[in-house]
Amino acid sequence: MKFFFCALFLLFSVSQIQSAKILGVFPYPSKSHSILGQSLFVELAKRGHSVTYLSPFPFKKQPHENYKDVAITSQDLFDAFNEEVDGSFDATDVNPFIMLKYWIENIARMQNSVLSDTAVQKLLKSDEKFDLCIIEFLMNESLLGFGAQFGCKIIGMSTLGQVKYINDMIHAPMPLSTVCHPFLSFTDRMSFSERMENVITTVFEDLMFYVYHYPLQGQIYDKYFKADKPSFRHMLRHSMSLVLLNTHYSLNYPQAYLPNMIEIGGFHVKNSTNPLPKDIKEFIESAQHGVVYFSLGGNLRPSKMSAEKKKHIISSLTKLKQKVIWKWDEELVVDEKRIMVRKWLPQDDILAHPNVKLFVTHGGLLSATESIMRGKPIVGIPIFGDQMMNMARAELLGWGVQVLFTNLTETSFTWALNEALTNKKYQINVDKIKNRLLDQPQMPMEKAMFWIEYVIRHEGAHFMQTSAQHLSYIEYNNLDIYAVILAIAFLVIFVPIWCIGKIVKKIFCKTCLKTKQKQS
Repeated sequence: MKFFFCALFLLFSVSQIQSAKILGVFPYPSKSHSILGQSLFVELAKRGHSVTYLSPFPFKKQPHENYKDVAITSQDLFDAFNEEVDGSFDATDVNPFIMLKYWIENIARMQNSVLSDTAVQKLLKSDEKFDLCIIEFLMNESLLGFGAQFGCKIIGMSTLGQVKYINDMIHAPMPLSTVCHPFLSFTDRMSFSERMENVITTVFEDLMFYVYHYPLQGQIYDKYFKADKPSFRHMLRHSMSLVLLNTHYSLNYPQAYLPNMIEIGGFHVKNSTNPLPKDIKEFIESAQHGVVYFSLGGNLRPSKMSAEKKKHIISSLTKLKQKVIWKWDEELVVDEKRIMVRKWLPQDDILAHPNVKLFVTHGGLLSATESIMRGKPIVGIPIFGDQMMNMARAELLGWGVQVLFTNLTETSFTWALNEALTNKKYQINVDKIKNRLLDQPQMPMEKAMFWIEYVIRHEGAHFMQTSAQHLSYIEYNNLDIYAVILAIAFLVIFVPIWCIGKIVKKIFCKTCLKTKQKQS
């Protein structure tokens, strides 16, 4: 009887999980971004779904029988990306408004490269059918066309967490008094001047999006996807069922979210790690005072920084009593007994080792998340994008020290390293945040799987979407109401004043006339 009930329970559980055909669109040519998508889609494949994953980074070996890669091989895509990142070291002082225009144009170039790619064109012209499309959104709204092309539901993925253009697509509130623009180095506790800068930056970005960015994305959408499709404006306002946010309130700040905004920060970090390569393991375990791990991420090529900055960094690292493992994209002349230099390193496996004491990073959200999940304080050298904001948050929460790239000298970098290594508060705080992040009713990957399958089970779960999607900008912001209130206030206050003024003027004129008549 017990066996019967167990079998019945398993049968019922399996029946609740429908096998679906899911398309993943993660075309951004960044290895770290693709790792997020791959983690998600391998897990979906293991759960019985048939998945097709479109990205520039296919697996060398198929990870699961239900998993299929569509490899983007466009050289222009990588050229556009490398031009953007290679100029980042020189662009730290560039006006952000000029940078925004450049990003809009460069992302449009990358989207054209992706959608004209041979493998992508073959997929678009095929008779494939999908139940769901999961798209990484990074100012690439033209990719909503995949949902229109295959007539499937759309889930968005934001590797940067909550950002304005994602919120606009699902009509979520975003108070600028507490939510900082991702390219500013503010926290959720802004002064008057910081709020002023935040509002001006965000309003300017909105104007640039509506005047320049969305028209460009709309042209790309119309060019590459089938003729009988909904308009770009319709897809932009109504097509997103749900968005997965690569963050968590223990990593970020408490935010005002809609029901279809799901935090899954840390989902890509595995519970167990892979064994370290022998040489790396021996190097770490032979370090009497521990190891400092240094990586500026998978996108930046640190060799592109100036010789002066490079000299400051090397001088600071050689002063440490700790050994250093350093991810660098070319050969370096250093003391190999104390500093190990590699072009590629298994970052998460290294951070998980107990003898690694500190992580020197660019402050990207993925690196910051991995650092917390592995309980390592950080020294951040933010270069571009959301990195300044991430490091401002790390400093506020007391688990990181920031050194702005423009201010990086041997003195400032050495101080930051020693501060993070010797002041115990950073380790105490990162351990607290790690415990908060892990203390969840569902682990992030389980949560992601539940909500993806929830959208499939409920045919898009459109009941989770706010009715704000049906309102115009004027209606959503109640500008028409404010206009009526101002008109009434004008009538109630200024009309009586005007009438009284007229009456007083008339009386005054009559009085003056009588006075003149008496005098004459």
